[in-house]
Amino acid sequence: MNNLKDKNILLCITGSIAAYKACDLLRLLRKEGSNVQVAMTPSALNFVGETSFSALSNHEVITKVFPSKKGETGLEHVNLAIDLDAIIVAPATANILGKSASGVADDVVSTLLSICEQPTIFVPAMNFRMWQNKSTINAVDILKKQGKIVMNPDEGQLASLHEGEGRFPDTNSIINQVREIFEQPLPLKNKNILITAGPTREHIDPVRFLSNRSSGKMGYALASEVKNLGANVTLISGPVHIDPIAGVEMVNIESTLDMEKALNHYVDSIGSIDYIFMVAAVSDYTIANPYTNKIKRQNNILDIQFSKAPDLIGNISRKTDATIIGFALETENGEYNAKQKMEDKALDYIVLNYANEENAGFEVNTNHVIIFSKDGSKKELSLDRKDRISTELVNFIINNK
Repeated sequence: MNNLKDKNILLCITGSIAAYKACDLLRLLRKEGSNVQVAMTPSALNFVGETSFSALSNHEVITKVFPSKKGETGLEHVNLAIDLDAIIVAPATANILGKSASGVADDVVSTLLSICEQPTIFVPAMNFRMWQNKSTINAVDILKKQGKIVMNPDEGQLASLHEGEGRFPDTNSIINQVREIFEQPLPLKNKNILITAGPTREHIDPVRFLSNRSSGKMGYALASEVKNLGANVTLISGPVHIDPIAGVEMVNIESTLDMEKALNHYVDSIGSIDYIFMVAAVSDYTIANPYTNKIKRQNNILDIQFSKAPDLIGNISRKTDATIIGFALETENGEYNAKQKMEDKALDYIVLNYANEENAGFEVNTNHVIIFSKDGSKKELSLDRKDRISTELVNFIINNK
């Protein structure tokens, strides 16, 4: 579920070194389908130009209180305040926090904030001493009592090279905060989720490879679903013809060994992973010695030696405490094979689907799956679009924990 689609959002940018990060926030909001109007203070224009925000938002940026074009009445900003669904001030400086708390309206952003009564999120970014200044603390307290949302800045290295609170928060955290304004449940908020998707390619020579028919649609649908439920998502994808998902960290790989390397890296570096969805159709065998040059058509028979591929799921399950969901694509004895795979590889869940079932499995937009869990529970999801299958699958796993 994406509850940001068609929402009218005012993005206010103030004079912080983090102002450039608002470009990424704007891009994600637009990818989610929101209509975004940008307003910038004069000091913000000293850090970033309005052209980028105009191009990304597809609207002229508001930079002045008084009309600059013939025919404008000066009431445009008042009318804007009526049509909005939410306001984001990002980055929010100590200056704008103080002015908003005190009712000061001396530039276009503070004027808009004094007029607008819609849900408002302040996203602070400043030096740690500014954030800890008593006046800033008082301003934040006043704004919260007025019903405004003031996020806590992240902690880390600041522009001044000092360490402390004051960093612009993670963009996905801001998006999650916006979702909560519109009352979308976020059961996976701040959960770290790793997903694999698509096929792998095992190269025979520089121009040929062995692969399979996986489109990646199921894995990408799952990545979109858990992202919309608040998760921090990393998607390790084989070669597919699907656009990257905004707000999801994308890792592109080719071979099974590439995927093994990426999995090990992220399991080791992310720290605590909550869920791993192993959706990719990974090759069971790799080419032992790929040809360095293109193979010419000479002999009637071409012998290629294969080596057994590493057991990605089995190896990962021994390295993490994450809930692991495997996928089993079968053509016969599906239930027996799926359950055996779940047991052999120490999985928490296994999702069975069939390659030889019409309109299910590879290369289609629909699927029919049966979910088995290690506690013996089972749920069948009848043929449906893969995005809706993903919603039901994730809900089953969340509610079954």
